Amino acid sequence: MGRSGFGEGRGIGDRARGEVSLCSMLGVVLFTMMSFLMISTIVMVTEWCSRHLLIVLFYNFFSKYLIFYSRNHHHDDRLIIIITRRLLLSEGYEPDIIYTSRLKRAVKSTWSILNTLNTPYLPVYKSWRLNERHYGALTGLKKMDAAKELGVEVVQAWRNSLKARPPPMKADDEHYPGKDRRYEDLAEEQIPLTESLMDCMERARPLWEYAIKKEIEKGNNVLVVAHTNTLRGLIKHIDGIDEKNIGEVSMPGGIPFVYKFDSNMKPLPPEEGKISQAHTSGVFLEKPGLLKEALKRNQEWNQVVPGSFGQIVSSDSLTRSTTLEKSLLKLKEEQASTSGGFITEVNPNDDGKLIVTSSCMANGAPAVDIDDSMGDAEFEEFYNQADEAENTIAVNIQKAEEASPGILKMGQSKDPVVVFIRHGRTPHNNLGLFTGWEDPPLAPDGVEDAKRAGRLLKMHGFEFDVVYTSWLQRAIETAWYCMDELDCCWLPMIKSWRLNERMYGALTGKSKQMIANEYGEAQLKKWRRGFKIRPPPVSSYSFHYPGNDYKRTKYVKDIPISWAETINRSIEARKMQVHRRFPKAESLWDCMQRSIPFYTQRIVPEAVNKGKRVLVTSHENAIRGILMYLCEIPEEAMNQLHLPNGVPLVYNVKRKCITLLDDGSGQDPMEQYDFGPAAQYLFRPCELDDDFYDQMEKQATSNQAAANNFSATAVTA
Repeated sequence: MGRSGFGEGRGIGDRARGEVSLCSMLGVVLFTMMSFLMISTIVMVTEWCSRHLLIVLFYNFFSKYLIFYSRNHHHDDRLIIIITRRLLLSEGYEPDIIYTSRLKRAVKSTWSILNTLNTPYLPVYKSWRLNERHYGALTGLKKMDAAKELGVEVVQAWRNSLKARPPPMKADDEHYPGKDRRYEDLAEEQIPLTESLMDCMERARPLWEYAIKKEIEKGNNVLVVAHTNTLRGLIKHIDGIDEKNIGEVSMPGGIPFVYKFDSNMKPLPPEEGKISQAHTSGVFLEKPGLLKEALKRNQEWNQVVPGSFGQIVSSDSLTRSTTLEKSLLKLKEEQASTSGGFITEVNPNDDGKLIVTSSCMANGAPAVDIDDSMGDAEFEEFYNQADEAENTIAVNIQKAEEASPGILKMGQSKDPVVVFIRHGRTPHNNLGLFTGWEDPPLAPDGVEDAKRAGRLLKMHGFEFDVVYTSWLQRAIETAWYCMDELDCCWLPMIKSWRLNERMYGALTGKSKQMIANEYGEAQLKKWRRGFKIRPPPVSSYSFHYPGNDYKRTKYVKDIPISWAETINRSIEARKMQVHRRFPKAESLWDCMQRSIPFYTQRIVPEAVNKGKRVLVTSHENAIRGILMYLCEIPEEAMNQLHLPNGVPLVYNVKRKCITLLDDGSGQDPMEQYDFGPAAQYLFRPCELDDDFYDQMEKQATSNQAAANNFSATAVTA
């Protein structure tokens, strides 16, 4: 009985303790969930406040600012832009958004400024309202010729008078803007035939009221790169300058002019010691005239001392490679000079595959291929060359004399087309380094890749309506060079991180040999051949972790919040810091999960379904994912598809096929470029739709008519 009672009592006690333990566990879980919910609420509220209350703080302490930059016509444009960048950085000005005109000289100045500021990913809005004044019938005439023909006083009156307009341009004039494709979106009454200074200034006012001003109210810092008269118009509206005094306001080229605003969007007066001008609240970052004098002295100095500052900065090599890249290139040069005739070359079609070109090794062994291929296609599975030779691939090639599919001249019907271009080569590609989200610029040969792609598209008559690219410099620069060759710098360009290259985690910046030494050949093969296998993640505190790039992270709003990173960084900073879940490593499958939805959910509804012609400059793995979706490439073949740098791939939306462009060299593109064994899936025959048969019937009718006409002519003769 006692034993039984003892035993029963112990059982009750155990159950009681068990219930207490269970209750404790439930309490801990409930407390954790409540804490997590509270932290989530705090983070979301803090994130909302950071977008709104920060504006108030910015108003009170730093003020919002607007930077005007007048596009300069000086022959030392590059040097001026470098100095402009230094002026902006020295004063701590970092723009969030840029507005410019649709004229090439302003757009290219914008590109140069973004490049020197290392912020090419920033959004740029191109508006016709920021174009220079329209001079009517004087357009295209030299000032001296116009003065001789019409009189100096008359021409000066048109140029300097506030309300006097030059003679209007006729609609059949070769310079009439209505014939220019960049103004297709404007109504006929919006296109000026001539303008006075007042007309030009008033044209810019709606852009200030409904766009630029709204961005500043949101807390964004705005950079406006435009022309003298439109900038004067903006200044007139901001400072409320009357017609009598606006003539005393000038905008010298190449000198940033900065406005700061209070919480009511009233311009703050210039601080003591700052350089301003009459009737305005803005300040110059440099004394007008001083820059011009400095350039003059620099030019004189260059004539005396060759290789001085002005000549040095004109070299692209200074901005085309990093310290690491220079070191590796120097090592290759030294190895070539000390190896007794062994020359290590880079195969441009294999992302930096190193080949020992000597006929024998130092020990008498036969020559071998050193597989050090990396670039942006590091995980390709190698294949048997003999197997590839057995498969003959029929490639769709558009000859130089053929009309481009879906590309017709302005005013005619036009079919949607999408052209994909992998960015030009970078120093990382040429050195065989994992690149990923690393952001090197184009190498000199990469610049030529991009220009050659643009020239090839132009040769085939391609025109585009919109450009999509990533946030990485090499893809953006490729788009810039292509657009310049196509003379369409004014096109809208949409930049998205979802078109970025695959994130290679801890492998970023390393060569394959370095990785094999660290992780072993077996593990390297798994990473290379695995479609869904991720490389090791990068550390949260690594330089390569994209979440540490504050210049870009503050613009990302479509990535979920990382609670762990938010808590850790907030504790470390002793203030709330909302942090998003940026990728620390990606498999090829992960990369496709962002690039394919961007194509189907953004590019297709925004552009393709509206009949627009699209140019996409991106990265190998991002493009491979989209092509897998479009061309139905099987998963097991994805790692066997190679995309050469700077080669346009034309996707005909209606006929659902990829076409290569003939460059006129007479070479077979399949011999000229290496697309890998999966090319058989990429270059499938085009589908034959009703439009194709209609076109063939029209062509046959046209050929028959030409033949009949020839026969009639022969009989008459």
